[in-house]
Amino acid sequence: MIFMHLAMKTIKRILMITTLLLIAVSCDKEKKSFDPTLFHGKWVNGTEYWRYDTDSTGVTWDTGEDVHENEAQPFKWEYNDFDNSLTHIHWMEMTHDWTVPRVYTVTDLNDSVLQYEDKFGKSYSFTRIN
Repeated sequence: MIFMHLAMKTIKRILMITTLLLIAVSCDKEKKSFDPTLFHGKWVNGTEYWRYDTDSTGVTWDTGEDVHENEAQPFKWEYNDFDNSLTHIHWMEMTHDWTVPRVYTVTDLNDSVLQYEDKFGKSYSFTRIN
């Protein structure tokens, strides 16, 4: 009798834990996946511009600081679909080297919108231009 009671208690606990695990897993956000070719082109946010080229390079400039595309700062970029990370590595004139990698998490990417955030939660939003 004691054995049956302990067995029933154990089965109830296992069922309860399994139910809780299933609920936790089903509440997980579905991972977004983005087509990396959608990065290609020019993007703008106010006076700040980013151009992502097909060879994983690009340039950025800010017309608010009187800098135009022909004077833009070059960078390399890489998108990782596993964790939706977008890495920018900028060319530094002073050191003549590729340095200062910045990693962002892409939150939205389609034909007209590019949004990502940094590790501090600051969000960036860009609109595609022709």
